[in-house]
Amino acid sequence: MTQKRRRSVLYLALAGVAAWSAWLAVNEPAGDADTDLAGVAEPATRAPLPAALDHVVVAATKPQEAASRLALARANLFPEQTWFVAPPAPPPPPDVPPPPPQAPALPFSYMGRWQEAGQTTYYLARGTLPVSVRASQVLDGVWRLESVTGGQLNFTYLPLDQTRSLRTGD
Repeated sequence: MTQKRRRSVLYLALAGVAAWSAWLAVNEPAGDADTDLAGVAEPATRAPLPAALDHVVVAATKPQEAASRLALARANLFPEQTWFVAPPAPPPPPDVPPPPPQAPALPFSYMGRWQEAGQTTYYLARGTLPVSVRASQVLDGVWRLESVTGGQLNFTYLPLDQTRSLRTGD
């Protein structure tokens, strides 16, 4: 099909659709237009009131009717909706008591020992200061040297009565 023939077929189809739409608009039955409208209810009739009370009742009911109509007009017909459900709050953490106090690390390092007349003196270093100690002697008022067993010096931290060991390397 050539370009000229295709164009003429399209124009002919367009003219046919326009003619059909015009014919439908002119020949639409009048009864269909009435059925498309929603019916409006007539207001309920009231018993006649005395003239003295009539204006009071009318004044009292009009704002209420207006308020209800206004509320209907302002109603959100398409509210935002979601399927999201918030997860439940996590349970509170268990109440864990604090750990018991612990003795600090030993502030001493082993330097050597000296044995003389059945007495052993151990030489330790606290930082850069040398310290000499014998069994059952208290250092700094908080560390006591206990028994020496298997190449380890056993110290007791007096405030907590806990022991710490220091290897001698022997």
